[in-house]
Amino acid sequence: MTRPGLPGEAIEVTVPHHRLRTHLVVSGVWDRASGHHGGVHLHAAFVPPARIQDALASLVRAQEPPPPEPEPPAPERRGLLGRRTVEAPPPPEPAGPLLDVVGADLTWIPITDFGFVRPSIARELGETIERAAQRYEPPRVVLTGGSALLDEDDRHVWVEVTAEADGLEVMRGIAREVVAAVEPLGFYCDRRQFRSRIPVATINERTSVEHLEVVLAALDAFASDVWTVDEFAVLQRGIGTYRMVPIGA
Repeated sequence: MTRPGLPGEAIEVTVPHHRLRTHLVVSGVWDRASGHHGGVHLHAAFVPPARIQDALASLVRAQEPPPPEPEPPAPERRGLLGRRTVEAPPPPEPAGPLLDVVGADLTWIPITDFGFVRPSIARELGETIERAAQRYEPPRVVLTGGSALLDEDDRHVWVEVTAEADGLEVMRGIAREVVAAVEPLGFYCDRRQFRSRIPVATINERTSVEHLEVVLAALDAFASDVWTVDEFAVLQRGIGTYRMVPIGA
């Protein structure tokens, strides 16, 4: 690896056998104060409309049981010496919801991650993926059905994405096209990030099997409005939407 440059100095960084996958690292600017390359961390995703995100969050919250009734005060008793004693109350149950609702900033279907990108390259990146998405017709999808704990590291509750005709294959095709289109710019991105489900809640230490089954049953009975996927988002980590990319001419 080459040395960090002075502030504002262009540098070139390589690793054995391959270049790092983002153009920022291939041609970056070292920020000596922060110890990082200047730029923005961008990734692409299909983001449902706010009305669908709100409906999913409301559905999960609606399955929460009512708060428990307060325990009555413990009765007084007299000990062996006639002294009054009060039994210690049982320890309280952990407070809080039985599932943590996933925020709207994470309720999306990933396409791929571009890593840290210089603003000048980000503009070219956006134009490139916009051209890649032009040849597709916007698919129409519905969010319905639930799943959870899909592997040993998974702690999410998911809503499944279903589509009319070949809508899911169109979305997969767009994801593949985006990854392929940015390779000439020096981006070598993960092609496997697309999945046909969206996280809606996270399991916590209060989640019970019974409550999880209630939420999954509610998701199985739920069907969102039809979502015409006529655009996807380029998102900036920790900030929000960086650019919207239309699908179709």
